[in-house]
Amino acid sequence: MNNHSIHHQPNFENFKRAIKTKIPGPVPIGDLFADLEVVGELLGEKGIDYYGEMMIERNSSISDLKKIADRYASQVIRFCLKTGWDYAWGFSFIPFEGLRNFESNEQLEHDDRRRIWTNDNEGPISSWDDFNKYPWPRDIEKINLSVRRMSNLVPSGMKVMVIPGGIFEWTTWLMGFVPFSYALADQPDLVDAVIEKVTEIVFSVVDNIIDEPGVGGIFMGDDWGYATGTMISTKIMREKFIPPLKKIVDRVHQADKLFLLHSCGKMYKLMDDLIAIGVDGKHSYEDKIFPVEQAYQQYADQIAIIGGVDVHLLASGTEDQVRKRTREILEACAPGGHYVLGTGNSVVNYMPLSNYLAMLDEGRRWNEENWS
Repeated sequence: MNNHSIHHQPNFENFKRAIKTKIPGPVPIGDLFADLEVVGELLGEKGIDYYGEMMIERNSSISDLKKIADRYASQVIRFCLKTGWDYAWGFSFIPFEGLRNFESNEQLEHDDRRRIWTNDNEGPISSWDDFNKYPWPRDIEKINLSVRRMSNLVPSGMKVMVIPGGIFEWTTWLMGFVPFSYALADQPDLVDAVIEKVTEIVFSVVDNIIDEPGVGGIFMGDDWGYATGTMISTKIMREKFIPPLKKIVDRVHQADKLFLLHSCGKMYKLMDDLIAIGVDGKHSYEDKIFPVEQAYQQYADQIAIIGGVDVHLLASGTEDQVRKRTREILEACAPGGHYVLGTGNSVVNYMPLSNYLAMLDEGRRWNEENWS
């Protein structure tokens, strides 16, 4: 990596300009997060599994939890400084118990790297009895321990973008997507109760942290779509999930902070809804679904466009191909503002680090050519 990135001076105000306005300027770098293995590889150390460590140690003393939080915060901040981000991502650790996950059997390039998938066929809540007995997370201070400490550790010019998880994802993970889908018809009152409870918890987490000076906003990850459409009907999304999302967006804007949404898949029938409730930026674009240039042309007058360098290319292409595609995207999106350079999804552990660095370097070159 070039020295410019190692000595990057973060400028969250430049990131905020790119999100909030169409005023042209240097193109910032940003993504939802980077996988821990990529963080570790770049820094030359073992990436910290914050969520896993906190799950194991969640009943430990606050002083021990703070040590884990500080180690993780330091690592993320150093990664973001080396890669040129103007913010550090931070997870609000919401310990929803009993989620059903499994590891992929696919062999990645590195033997020690795996992908975790949610089991769509079951979740811990399938009845009112499950709902009433469920150990709903209550300790909001502990949930926000890491992001609060990170917000005090970031250097001048940098902020924390907080990831609390999404209302749709938490709901469908708690119920299992298949049982949730049946329950929409068979137990709609249970679905509504889970959504209401999840919203209450996520809102409390956001409300508890958003006024911190070192916090720049919320970056909610909530996948609504797959390759050919939304996960459920847009009618149900508008009835059940857009209103609670608006409540959170409004609270974030009350604090004069940013609200960004990451959502995979073909969910663009809901883009006007996101714009209407005030979402500041949308992240995650895939060439085979909706190339980022098209998204920019259609929506950039109303919402910031974030990312779009396709993960499949980053995972399987050459560095020259990555540079060429990055340059194409920058030429289409960067001159008009309202654009942040990043991947089409996140900095995943199955892409060669050299490809990610090539993307970043092409962004640096663009800025030097146009804004030096």
